[in-house]
Amino acid sequence: MLNTIYKISQSIGKLSHYSCRSVVIKFVRPNTSYTNVFRSQKQKKEEGGEAIKWILLMIPVTSFGLGCWQVYRLKWKLELIDMLQAKSNSVPVDMPTNFEALSNMEFLPVKVRGEFLHDREILIGPRALIEENQALPRTGSLMSDPKKNQGWLVITPFKISETGDVILVNRGWIPKSLRPKEKRQPSMVEGEVELTGVVRLTENRRPFIPKNHPEKGSWFYRDLHQMSAHLNCSPVWLDARGIPDPPEGWPIPNQTRVTVRNEHFSYLVTWYSLSALTAIMWHRYFIRKLPLI
Repeated sequence: MLNTIYKISQSIGKLSHYSCRSVVIKFVRPNTSYTNVFRSQKQKKEEGGEAIKWILLMIPVTSFGLGCWQVYRLKWKLELIDMLQAKSNSVPVDMPTNFEALSNMEFLPVKVRGEFLHDREILIGPRALIEENQALPRTGSLMSDPKKNQGWLVITPFKISETGDVILVNRGWIPKSLRPKEKRQPSMVEGEVELTGVVRLTENRRPFIPKNHPEKGSWFYRDLHQMSAHLNCSPVWLDARGIPDPPEGWPIPNQTRVTVRNEHFSYLVTWYSLSALTAIMWHRYFIRKLPLI
């Protein structure tokens, strides 16, 4: 009987020993797996941060490259403007009888003979006066003089003697005081004259520029098709260089604007500034390990 009790107690001891061991094992193994998970997550986080670091570096690098591209574009645009200015001051050629050829002759000066049709004259503006190929500040700017700067361009139909075709001639700029036609009677030259003018093509309406209203006599931009239909003439425009010994009240000629959009300088300043700012922020955050703010 005693032997039997002893054996049973030994068996219970072994079972309790194995149970405790299994319990310990069960608790140890999960702790080891959690450590590995945390370590893996930390490693992935570090790898992701490293990738983001080099991806963000592309912002200053790319903006610097775009700034360099704008430097090249600015140089090209300035050369183009100089070329157009030289083109408008070249030796005049005879007016072609085929007006379709004028589509490839913008800014070229041509010679033409005929007479003005002052009764069909229109005004376009307001416009700023150009003196010696330089436009004065527009009305409303801090440096502009409204009494001197604000004016209109006098557009007079011109009948060509050789062909009888009627074209449009921008005779030049007049101040606000000479806008009434009766104040410019001496400038209404009658008879045949010979003049030189720079070929200009039609222009598109820019943002914030009002639409033309022919029925009201309001013209704000050079729409040759609309003007030619209203005045019953050919869609041809010349910026006059003037005539010898102009009479009193004659509009100021040579009002040719080389209207080539040139905003590349502001673009390059923008891109270089963005490159410098983002480069400083990148270096501060990723290299010096400092907060951005």
